Amino acid sequence: MKAGDQVTFSETRGRMRVKYIGESKTAKTSKGSEVALTKDTEYQCTEKEYHSGLFVLMTVPSGERVRVKRSELQKI
Repeated sequence: MKAGDQVTFSETRGRMRVKYIGESKTAKTSKGSEVALTKDTEYQCTEKEYHSGLFVLMTVPSGERVRVKRSELQKI
């Protein structure tokens, strides 16, 4: 790479879409506020977390993150 070249990253780099298939409920975000999770709704999470952990930090449309079981998610 030449000096002065700019590297740009995709906004969705390392993220994947998932569908929440668990029961509709209210959950606490990592910041402590409550958010409603509805069944069959699409969210985003990191691909690395999805494939490596039992729990996944899922990003809701407000930008906050919610911890859910991977078994309650379906890869899209």
